[in-house]
Amino acid sequence: MSRARRARGAGWAWPALVWIVATALVGATVLLQVVVRPQLASDPLVGGGRLDAPASAQAPGAVLPGLSAPSASVDAAALARTLEALPRDGLGDLAGLVVDAETGTELYRVGSGARTPASSMKVLSGVVALDVLGADTRFETRTYLTADGQVILRGGGDPLLASAHQDAYPHAASLEDLAASTAEALRARGVTSVELGYDASLFGGPAWNPLWPETFATSVAPITALTVDHARPDANSWARSTDPARLAADAFASRLAAQGIAVTEVEAEATPAEAQQVAAVTSPPVGVLVEHTLSESDNDAAETLLWQVALARGKTPNPDVSAATLITELTRLGLWSDGMVAHDGNGISADNQVTPDALVGAVRLAVQRPALRHLLTGLPVAGVSGTLDERFDAADSLAGRGLVRAKTGTIRGVNTLTGYVVTADGQPLVFAFMTSGGAGQTSARAWLDRASSALASCGC
Repeated sequence: MSRARRARGAGWAWPALVWIVATALVGATVLLQVVVRPQLASDPLVGGGRLDAPASAQAPGAVLPGLSAPSASVDAAALARTLEALPRDGLGDLAGLVVDAETGTELYRVGSGARTPASSMKVLSGVVALDVLGADTRFETRTYLTADGQVILRGGGDPLLASAHQDAYPHAASLEDLAASTAEALRARGVTSVELGYDASLFGGPAWNPLWPETFATSVAPITALTVDHARPDANSWARSTDPARLAADAFASRLAAQGIAVTEVEAEATPAEAQQVAAVTSPPVGVLVEHTLSESDNDAAETLLWQVALARGKTPNPDVSAATLITELTRLGLWSDGMVAHDGNGISADNQVTPDALVGAVRLAVQRPALRHLLTGLPVAGVSGTLDERFDAADSLAGRGLVRAKTGTIRGVNTLTGYVVTADGQPLVFAFMTSGGAGQTSARAWLDRASSALASCGC
């Protein structure tokens, strides 16, 4: 084809293409106006007969209307038959309680007296921390400058303090951010080299609870007011430092050096009264700390929060003082009874003894009091989050996945589960099951998952 013919062909092609596109647009407009719009206008999901008036649609109903008005109440006898029929092969000793979350009416009980709670103890220390400290309270890690030019790093008892900046939830405070602010203030003063002191005196000692077995040295660190990264020298290791405050000070010195402030010496030092505050970073609020503690079963955080409670009550925290404070506060809340024993707030001590009534009572308090609701929102979700993320996968416990919210508890020979669930009929229940002995952890966990799932699927 000649160049002239190709040019003439191209000249006709463009007008034709424009005509085709215009015709298509006109056709689409007619289709929308004549066919689609009348159909949508009469569609009840659109509402009001007009595409530009979505506000005329009716408001949706309650997502879970059964929560406020159960379709049926749980029959205690039927519930007992359901739970008693569950196989208990290899379970060992069992104590448990199920109550109506709103009224407290007892619906099921098995066993009597106090048992070892393991990490379900965190439910008790968590409710006390929320009640005494308040959900919005935060803890500060600060730096000070002394008259002779020394920088003091002072711990405020922040259990989640990290060495590196944290963008992810729960947005823990970091020594990296504190070092950046401190270095900026020092440079403004013309300071480029300092001696570093560190002060963990907010808490007393000893820091290690003598009733914690040494085998738990990888599960909890000595409790101090200045701890970073859960006292792990290496983020990829379970090892814990025996001197968390010094570890934190060394980490801070490295962060200062990275900001151009040379650190010539690091030593423990009390903060002089006349020292001027230079910078500070703040922890997440107590409500978030409690949620984290319960979800992840954080032993360090649970114990640190209990020591903060003792401090708030005007006492110098140590293992004995903090345990005694826990007993006093649980008594005040009506959760303490004869036969119970408390030696810590994280449940590591096998000598702790609490009743299912106390655990159920703590959860019920959180149901009743909005100020304590972080206790509920922090409980792991069956098969979904926290320490329950890999459980409830057996055929007889699938009904509880996503519905059961409960705190686990595991030490040698002990398995517990404490929490709440809404039945198939919409009735909220609170429960605590405590097992010990038996064939082992597998059998105990299987029964705990099975029993709490039976509550979720109960149409009793």
